[in-house]
Amino acid sequence: MVALIHHGVTYPIGADTLVKGGWLGHIHSYPVEMAQNFWTAIFACSASAIVTIILSLLTTRKKSDEELKGLVYSLTPKQYEVHVAWYRRSSSLAILVLLLATLLTILFW
Repeated sequence: MVALIHHGVTYPIGADTLVKGGWLGHIHSYPVEMAQNFWTAIFACSASAIVTIILSLLTTRKKSDEELKGLVYSLTPKQYEVHVAWYRRSSSLAILVLLLATLLTILFW
C-alpha cells in the first residue's frame, strides 16, 4: 500500500503519462524514473519491516517450546554427522560446491 501511495504522489521529470506516477497528485518529482523506483522500494520495505516488528511485539505467543521444536532453529536438536565418511558429509559437499563456484567465476570472469 505504501508503494502504491508513493508511486501515486511522485513522478519522474519528463513523464508524459500518468503510468509513471503522479495520478494521486504531486508531492515530489524525481530526476529519473529509476530514482523513483528505488525510493518506492525503500519506503515499501521500511513500512513492511516496521509493521512486522510492531505486529510481532503485539502478538501473544500461543505455542509452547515443545510444539515449536522442528520449526524454530534454536529449539531444534542439532544433528551431527560423526559416523559418516568425510566425502559424504554435507559440510564437505558445501566446500566442494564453493570451490567449484569460485573456480567457474574466475574462469568465466
